[in-house]
Amino acid sequence: MQKSRFEKEREWAEAQKMVWEDFLPKLAALKSFEAAKLLVNQAPRPDAAGRKYYSNLGFFLQGFSVPRGSNQTERLHYIQFIQHLDEAGMLKPNAAEDIIKNLINSLDEHLYT
Repeated sequence: MQKSRFEKEREWAEAQKMVWEDFLPKLAALKSFEAAKLLVNQAPRPDAAGRKYYSNLGFFLQGFSVPRGSNQTERLHYIQFIQHLDEAGMLKPNAAEDIIKNLINSLDEHLYT
């Protein structure tokens, strides 16, 4: 028997949720650029549920710019990650301030989109 569109969407949403619940503590625990790159490398295949979270992080790591598809929780954890990098001296002086400012501004923008 073929699944209905509703059943497929429900299964996709549940799979997304499962990946998110696995990904979030790993994102929250990031303390180094190397660890972040390793996490991105654990991404599900391109057409799999939850791939977007890993893709968003990968995009963020390329230039510390805000991924459009990221949610507020991801962005808050990106701020925390940048703070860890800055505290460890892994960023250029004053770089964290600008990156965090952009992330905070994106949180405000996200409320209106």
